[in-house]
Amino acid sequence: MKQLKITFYVEYPYYFPHFLPIGEVFETRGHNIDYILSDEQNNELMVEIAEKNQLQYLLGKEHLFSTKSDFIFFANIFKEREKIKAKTIFMDHGVGTKACDYGRALELNDLIMVEGEYRFRTLYQNFPQHKDKIKKVGFSKLDAVVNFSKKERKKYISKYNLDINKPTLLYAPTFFPASIEKMSKKFPEEFKDCNIIVKPHYLSLHRSRYKGQQALFKKWEAYDNCSVCDASEYSLVPFLNLCDIMISDESSAIFEFTALNKPVILNRFLKLRWSYYLNPKKLLKRLDSGIDSYRKIGDNADSYEEMVKMVRENLKQPEKYHSIREEFTLEICGEVDGKASERITDVIEENA
Repeated sequence: MKQLKITFYVEYPYYFPHFLPIGEVFETRGHNIDYILSDEQNNELMVEIAEKNQLQYLLGKEHLFSTKSDFIFFANIFKEREKIKAKTIFMDHGVGTKACDYGRALELNDLIMVEGEYRFRTLYQNFPQHKDKIKKVGFSKLDAVVNFSKKERKKYISKYNLDINKPTLLYAPTFFPASIEKMSKKFPEEFKDCNIIVKPHYLSLHRSRYKGQQALFKKWEAYDNCSVCDASEYSLVPFLNLCDIMISDESSAIFEFTALNKPVILNRFLKLRWSYYLNPKKLLKRLDSGIDSYRKIGDNADSYEEMVKMVRENLKQPEKYHSIREEFTLEICGEVDGKASERITDVIEENA
């Protein structure tokens, strides 16, 4: 096998957990790896992450047009694809209810990596003309969760001062549509007998339009049993491993957590922008309605009060949705064996 030049385009810091496990496999097989970081987002944080992980990188998307890479990975649709000479691979940065224009992605890219049966089956049926581009490989981000070390686990328990005698609750909402503003200011007080980790979406922390969310995070962090992660915690991976139960809303983190066969509560009480009330079709366009049937992986809360009750019930009976979680994990995330990155690398080598 000839040595390949592989490039990963990192548009946001939270793309790193998807790309890093794949990059490691390529490196172990003797290929040349680099990362091109967007300079339109928090590039200081991305440079910090790249240097901490000793990555070879360039800053600025203009490097995409001059690189002599064989393949470039994207985690979002890149509209200027026609200017790029390399072959391109698209793998969505999340699984779950957020819609993605896969038709456009299939037109623009040479290969599409999908996680489980649901996405593979849907694309195969809807875009038969592109069936040779569609590869079912699993979810690379979960490789790091499966292979998470005891040493790393101890480090995070210490960092967040977790009481190992208490269950740990993870609240991991997305930025929109989200349940954050409809949560209680005294949320940590409701669960004094738990450690609470709040892992906001990167955009919740960095965009001024979400200042209401930021104010609420500050109130919660004042409680001794609650830690709110800042933007430097770009990866959800450690918390998927550490926590016993998750609360979320429309985040793909729901499916990542249930892939470990742990209980989730899905908040259905969401704060929408006025434009979405006036034009409900906008919301339908943003969410993938085809995945609604998979909400059976956990209890769905229609109010904050209902959420509190459901968390209590699931802490007592974590096995409640055991078989459903196993079934749906294969559908949404694919095989969770810590080897998705190896399968992705195999596909690229076969298509080189």
